[in-house]
Amino acid sequence: MKELDSHYIIDGRETDATPREMLSALCPSEAPANTQSEAPEDIIDESADPQPGNDYFEPALAKSYVQAVANAKRDSFPLCYSGSLSRLAVARCLLETIFRRGSFKLGDLRPDARWTWSREPIGSMAAFYESVSWACDYLDSLGVKLRSYNCTGGPQNKLELSCSAVESHPSDDALFEESPFNSPDAHIEEGLLPSPVAIPSKGDWIIYIPFDTCRYRLGGSLLSQATGKNGGKSPDITDADYFIDCYEVVRELVEDGIAVAGTPIADGGLYTALYKFIGGKAFTADIASVARAAEEEDITKLLFGEIPGVLIQIKDYDFDYLDAELLLQDVAYYPLGQLSGADGSLELDTKGGTLKGILISLMDNASEGED
Repeated sequence: MKELDSHYIIDGRETDATPREMLSALCPSEAPANTQSEAPEDIIDESADPQPGNDYFEPALAKSYVQAVANAKRDSFPLCYSGSLSRLAVARCLLETIFRRGSFKLGDLRPDARWTWSREPIGSMAAFYESVSWACDYLDSLGVKLRSYNCTGGPQNKLELSCSAVESHPSDDALFEESPFNSPDAHIEEGLLPSPVAIPSKGDWIIYIPFDTCRYRLGGSLLSQATGKNGGKSPDITDADYFIDCYEVVRELVEDGIAVAGTPIADGGLYTALYKFIGGKAFTADIASVARAAEEEDITKLLFGEIPGVLIQIKDYDFDYLDAELLLQDVAYYPLGQLSGADGSLELDTKGGTLKGILISLMDNASEGED
């Protein structure tokens, strides 16, 4: 794709680096120089802005929304959200590895990145540049390098990442042995350590851990796509340091067997991931504490805002251990409730009564035991 070597002038401003220069900084194995016989032409374009629209969705329709979103796929990035959706694509790829078999840390991962992009209409190439720039900036902040990248023309605009490789560091390198972000014997294997869906075990906790501290928004979301509405602003996924902390502690929970089941949260948001994770099991998710912490009154933003994170299932006797580990790393987590072990459906509690009832029951049981 010759546009990789072009200089871009967007909204009247010349950019600092070509897309290939940004990508090659994260992928040393790729040649940074232009090999074409002629210098590529400059690309002059304008940024695409979100159309004014209503970002309000009816909370009472949440169940019908999740059924629509659960079956939806994002085939193409809306141009005005190319940057934020590219960061979400990076986060989704890394979150999918967190449950894989093997021994590795975040800095060991080497994803492959593939862009498919169209030159038309106006705003498309500006969106391509933003996609590359935002993805590279986020990867660099996370300390993650690319194994390869590829850009081809096509009718749709999207970035896809996958990760099947890690970079193992020599065991005699004291620097890497002590690094919290790399492993001396890193390797990644096929298959998952925990179950990808919740196990019907009575009393087990379902825990929600968001991997970014940004606000819940619906711009560019699958909910907006499925309903044909404009979702307004998109989530501002930028807190790479927090993502690193979350990844480290959750990966330890996975490798130590504390997480008996787990799934990433990305496209479709919390409710969609929970809907698929719970399946046909009876579960009431208490999301009141999430809403209070996020200071979010619009429940649909909380449920469908595409902030990267994970859902994990743990045993009741491991709850105190998890609490201590996440508190030590200063990572926020939200217990959504306990499984009943029975078949049923997923229900939502927005008032906070479910967890309150569990706590009262635990206190009553403790009092009886003391007597």
